[in-house]
Amino acid sequence: MPAPTCLIVMGVSGSGKSTLLAALAVELGWVHADGDDLHPPENIQKMAAGIALNDQDRAPWLATIGNWIDGHQLAGEPCLVTCSALKAAYRQSLRAGR
Repeated sequence: MPAPTCLIVMGVSGSGKSTLLAALAVELGWVHADGDDLHPPENIQKMAAGIALNDQDRAPWLATIGNWIDGHQLAGEPCLVTCSALKAAYRQSLRAGR
């Protein structure tokens, strides 16, 4: 039996990812998370200070999103999550093994 679907809503800041996520979650009734809520505290502190995140900052965040997806897949739950995933490498890390 194939794993349940997980849709990742991607786009730049302010593009409507969270709005789309909320509408899809209501329509589909799927478990969902805003990827911004999955940042580690260090990233939140940097962003609050106006410091741009680099690839090294984003790596643990992307891993957390991947782990969140995997947990729901293993539980047999379809899910939705937002993530800017602006670079191809970020998208590849989210797809790896999924």
